[in-house]
Amino acid sequence: MKKNIILFSAIFFLSAGCGIFGSSGILGTMKTTDGGSSWQQSNATEKSTVNISNLLVSEMGFEPGNHEVIYLASVNNGFWKSSDSAGKWKQILSKITAYDYFLDPTNTQNIFVTGTYNNHGRIVRSRDGGLTWEEVYSEASANNSVNSITANPANPRELFAALNSGVLIKSMDGGDTWLVVYDFKDQILKVRYNNKSIYVLSRTKGLSKSIDNGVKWNTLTDSLTGLGGIFSYTSRTVEQFYKLALDDQSSGVIFLTTNAGLYKTTDDGKNWQLQKLPVKNSAPRAIASTRGGMLAYTSIGNIVFKTLDGGKSWQTQPLTTTNVINKIIIDPLLAQVAYAGLIEQ
Repeated sequence: MKKNIILFSAIFFLSAGCGIFGSSGILGTMKTTDGGSSWQQSNATEKSTVNISNLLVSEMGFEPGNHEVIYLASVNNGFWKSSDSAGKWKQILSKITAYDYFLDPTNTQNIFVTGTYNNHGRIVRSRDGGLTWEEVYSEASANNSVNSITANPANPRELFAALNSGVLIKSMDGGDTWLVVYDFKDQILKVRYNNKSIYVLSRTKGLSKSIDNGVKWNTLTDSLTGLGGIFSYTSRTVEQFYKLALDDQSSGVIFLTTNAGLYKTTDDGKNWQLQKLPVKNSAPRAIASTRGGMLAYTSIGNIVFKTLDGGKSWQTQPLTTTNVINKIIIDPLLAQVAYAGLIEQ
């Protein structure tokens, strides 16, 4: 694995012009303050002449301990931050195709962003809250993006990052050096650390878990893909996985969106239940969960689905856009507030 340290004044430009190319329909972000009954655009920036209504959103999340600060990774225009609950956005990293990020919960000045630049996967780091950046990982092989990143919350210098090729890499020194941990031989979509365990979601194999820092892995979704024997659900076998939501309040509660519907477990993958959305043969995309999965949002196209009873019933609300909801986050303090990030169809 190749690792280079390069100051970003040479290849990444901070606060660059927001020249986002146009597309049909509203993109960027939308927000609800009434529990999903209505949604409004939240695309203003600190520059009054610019907005982010053409931004393709790949990831969003809150700053630990401050629900008013939100970070946003985009595939067409870098990395953004809002300090006022999406009232206004500020670009803090441009040029990179950003897929994911990690914010150190012990020091929020430390930020890692993953993605691609110049056709190679990259991990970049800021130690001053996004004022300056340096490259800490450059993937040698072309067309192999760094899709996701996470860290051990008890030791944020212990980082895990996922390559598109299926290789999981690890750093024990805060990103200075990296080594290969495991090869899933399947496109990795997301890696997340939760409750002393590492979870990896891959495209066709599904969800895997490690309790020993990535040495051994247990696949949790063989019953969904048919690898665990007789498929017991009255639905299609899962062939493609899309998104993962680890509940932010209850360990063991997990939602997965797939080509065969939305699935939920309350026992950390031992048993999965198909969630009956009010759309037949649906392939939901975005997913967010809180309160032990009792409150959750998911999406199909531009339609938001919300449950208040753990998936027994769902409310629906279309957004005023022709584009696709790719990410949903729920305010950790104000449950009636949620945000949606959009991407092209």
